[in-house]
Amino acid sequence: MHDEEQIPPPEPIPEPESAPESAPESAPDEAPPTLFLAPAAPELPAPRGIAPLWHTILLIAAIFAYSFWGAQRADSALDNPLAPVHSAVTDSHGKAGATASPAKDEGADRLRLLRYGLSGGLELLVVVWVLFGLRLRKVPFRSLFGAWPRGLNDITKEAGIAAAFWLCSMVVLAAFALSWNVVQTRYYDYQLKKEQPSAASSSTPGSKSSTPADKPRSATRSPQQEQADMAKELMQLAPANGLEIAAWGLLCLIVGFSEELIFRGYLQSQGIRLLGSIPISIVLTSLVFGAAHGYQGIRGVCLIGIYGALFSILTRIRRNLFPGMLAHAWHDFATGIALALIRESHLLDRLPLSS
Repeated sequence: MHDEEQIPPPEPIPEPESAPESAPESAPDEAPPTLFLAPAAPELPAPRGIAPLWHTILLIAAIFAYSFWGAQRADSALDNPLAPVHSAVTDSHGKAGATASPAKDEGADRLRLLRYGLSGGLELLVVVWVLFGLRLRKVPFRSLFGAWPRGLNDITKEAGIAAAFWLCSMVVLAAFALSWNVVQTRYYDYQLKKEQPSAASSSTPGSKSSTPADKPRSATRSPQQEQADMAKELMQLAPANGLEIAAWGLLCLIVGFSEELIFRGYLQSQGIRLLGSIPISIVLTSLVFGAAHGYQGIRGVCLIGIYGALFSILTRIRRNLFPGMLAHAWHDFATGIALALIRESHLLDRLPLSS
């Protein structure tokens, strides 16, 4: 008998390797941090900001310094183009609020257009500074805009949201302004009652009689009068003819684009990345935004700060800057047109304001 060949046992068939659960697609080369991403988890190392810290500090310091300087130089027409509401029309004797002659009206028109151009140019210069900071960290400029709407349907939807936001924000600001006026008026009445006994004692024989110039500002000008004076100053910025309306509209588009990009895009995103907290970043960004308008006084700073917080919330909800930019530009344009109409109708001159 021949020995049977020993047939080796069959090798076990290897089980097919399980495919990876989720094969990650190749990530893009650039994945920049933006304000629309949630802050990193606590266990992960804190990410770097979208720009160097010194870049942000210099920007905020410049905003504060320029706002403070503009508030102090309220009598300058050309020195502070970002706060053009400071100078009022003056007559030949330098009295504020006087009616200007036709020749001065022509000069005011040229000055107004010049200040529109300077304001827009300086706004865009700050945008260039932001772009420089992003380039230092190799963060794409487009990352600040978020999920920008594409197509007519998306644009129409975001425009409708911007309109609804603007109407709701006006209700919130009106409620806050009314509360502020009530508190300020009561404080004004309290100050008047305190000063009446001192005024009576100073009118005794042999003593100097008090004059309105000797009284504090709060006692000589009511809150309503102060607000009317501020409105008259603001009206000097409002356009007065077709060319100025077109220039004003262009300026409003530039301001809406640049300020939303600077504050809600750059500063808010930087705050979220460095602090790891969305609420704290919104509060700090709103404070800086309000302080940037220091030439409008404490009341204006608080109102604009609240307005900025509403814009920040809108940006977080929509995850893009488009509706905020649209609402911002429209608000500035509508405000300028409203002030121009009030100026032409002389409405403030007919209001019974106590002084």
